[in-house]
Amino acid sequence: MFRKLFFLVFWVPAFAISICQYQAPTTNLLRGEAAFSYHYFEDPLTPAPDISTGKLTVQGEWLVDSPARGVGLTFAGEFNLFGLGLASATAQVSGTFREYPYPPFSYFVFGGVEGILDTRNARPAVEVRAGVGYGRFTDVTPLVRALRIEEKLLAGGLLLAALPESTVLLLAQEIGRRQIYSSTADLAAAVVKIIAAEAGITLDPRSALLVEEVLEESGLERYCGWAVQFGLGYLLARAQPGALRFSLSLQGAMAPDPRSQILFKSDLSAPYQVFEEYTWNLSASYTSRLDDTTNFSAQYVLRQIKPRGQMPAGSQSATFQLTFKLGGASVTLKVGFSKLAEARNWTQELLLSAGWQLW
Repeated sequence: MFRKLFFLVFWVPAFAISICQYQAPTTNLLRGEAAFSYHYFEDPLTPAPDISTGKLTVQGEWLVDSPARGVGLTFAGEFNLFGLGLASATAQVSGTFREYPYPPFSYFVFGGVEGILDTRNARPAVEVRAGVGYGRFTDVTPLVRALRIEEKLLAGGLLLAALPESTVLLLAQEIGRRQIYSSTADLAAAVVKIIAAEAGITLDPRSALLVEEVLEESGLERYCGWAVQFGLGYLLARAQPGALRFSLSLQGAMAPDPRSQILFKSDLSAPYQVFEEYTWNLSASYTSRLDDTTNFSAQYVLRQIKPRGQMPAGSQSATFQLTFKLGGASVTLKVGFSKLAEARNWTQELLLSAGWQLW
């Protein structure tokens, strides 16, 4: 059973087309998600509730990239409740504006801000930055939708063979021009027309409805690329504001196949004595749509602050989540591990929830 589960989660199908080879002229992605859990239990024989804990996690991202400029904004927060009060909270906000002086090339100058709030620390950390870097990001969602359309047409018997790679890329280019169409139905009709002409077949009205369904389908957003940037930062708020610091960050995104997305970001800020004082944030995530009813995700987050003359403080966490949709029912299995820097052992959490529609 475990071997089958391992194969299901980590097997990646082979596709003739590399998802990240698609280059969109402009990228504008907005993504966000939130999760909340609460556990309450009271034994009438005890004077107070025995268990009253909850957790709210929020994360979001806005990514814009064009030949001349780019914008990246991310937010992640975790709020832990005990009773009806806030027990602890951590929040991180990162914003960067990039300007490409020579658009054919990927060199850029940037300005940005990094902010971290941790209720265990007396003051938040806010740092403004400026510097230079290299890299770009691109929205590959049109290609993912084109491949999804091909998959659905094959499964429905409307296509007898896979489309040539050139045709799939042509479909992706047309889907990427979505803004010129007045409605999704018009875009779907144009896509069906391209498929019929390229494949030399006649498609019935069901095809347009199926294509329109894929064009409106959520959860297919993917992007690729990477960027590395180096600059100077200035602390606006913290225990010792006003210190000039060096900053180095690396961010990457990859879509191994149409069903999955890998994201990575590492950010280091420190004075010239980098081993004596620094702030380091690291995050990595993997999401995969195993099939139309099953989704898997994994995430790792590390936040570490090393004050001068003190031991590092911070936290790290890893979460794994498997979600099943079975008709009107939804089942979620979540496993989480978290640890403070000063703690010796990991805190473990297992959450199994199920819901269904009665009528």
